[in-house]
Amino acid sequence: MKADYLNAIDKGFSSIYEEYEFLSKNNFIDISRRNFIRNEVGLFLKPDHHMLEINSGSGIDAVYFAQKIHSVLATDIASESESFISKKIELLNLKNLKFQKCSFTDLRVIKNQKFDYIFSNYGGLNCTDNLQSVFNQFEELLNPNGYITLVIMPPYYPIEMLTFFKGNKKAFRRWSENGTIANVENQSIETYYYTPNQVKKALSEKYTHIKTTNIGTFYPSSHYESVTKHKNLISKLIQFDEWINKLPLMIKGIGDYYIITFQKKLHE
Repeated sequence: MKADYLNAIDKGFSSIYEEYEFLSKNNFIDISRRNFIRNEVGLFLKPDHHMLEINSGSGIDAVYFAQKIHSVLATDIASESESFISKKIELLNLKNLKFQKCSFTDLRVIKNQKFDYIFSNYGGLNCTDNLQSVFNQFEELLNPNGYITLVIMPPYYPIEMLTFFKGNKKAFRRWSENGTIANVENQSIETYYYTPNQVKKALSEKYTHIKTTNIGTFYPSSHYESVTKHKNLISKLIQFDEWINKLPLMIKGIGDYYIITFQKKLHE
């Protein structure tokens, strides 16, 4: 990635962490989604695991997992990520949580460490136009039989598409194969939307696909104004969403996000 684009990511996301912190504590949709994602990760995560989190943001998930497993290395390109996570480490005395400032395009700067789990939440990897170049770095970082869990934004989000009928000219922005521009705190961030099949293709044959589940197919994200007006209805939609997306026949990659997990094969 070019330096000016990395600077835009740094400035944009550093400015939005206070909002993320608020949503994670006060917004029932965000709380529900994080709980769902953590439960999915918990199907594979073990207490003795060493986790690498990429695009760790303000450390909301890094702190949670550090309280559950052996160790977590949180990484992010944003300057404020280090500030937020360092304060949490000190406040909570989390000696097993470390932070290293680096982009997911430059994970090779992580030296002499191996991990049992690589985790990326809330579409951080949607900021790259080349998933394969990111995934190619995992080989040297992940132990055999280790897991990768990624939360990705797909091209098809029905709730956003329906806003076309309310005059939203960007309702189909995710469909663009060449990416689109997202405004993050007045910073222009190029964003790309990937199907589960594109993610599978970008990973080598050294990984086995374990599971994919949609998130938010039938209910709005926490940023929609309707959230506060129709809490009871949306709570029921969240329950329905989680139920129907567990059905085997449900098409994968339709929603605000999807969570996809792989396991690294043993060397033959």
